[in-house]
Amino acid sequence: MSVKNKIKQFLGERGITAYQFRKDVGIAQRTAYDLYNNPEQLPSSTVLSKICDTYEIQPGEVLEWVPKGKKPEKEDSTQTPQSENPQANQSAIKNQVQPSSQLQRTLPKEAA
Repeated sequence: MSVKNKIKQFLGERGITAYQFRKDVGIAQRTAYDLYNNPEQLPSSTVLSKICDTYEIQPGEVLEWVPKGKKPEKEDSTQTPQSENPQANQSAIKNQVQPSSQLQRTLPKEAA
């Protein structure tokens, strides 16, 4: 997908929490946190209209088009750089530390 959301960056620049974002815009908790935590998650046209109306912004302030083959703007310094070598990418992914809330989902079924 070549369009990413920049909601986390947008809110961070304004000192707005994900909770306050949800309350301000009037959207479901799941929708707000999915948009905040996952740049791949795109808002529906209705949600995008609510965001733009609430903060009086253009859609481009919370959405970014990324040309194929290019990475989106870096949102935080904890992301691991991607290599051109697919094996190096898989190795880097395996070596990333995951929050404990995600560990159970990534364990084999017999270990969970």
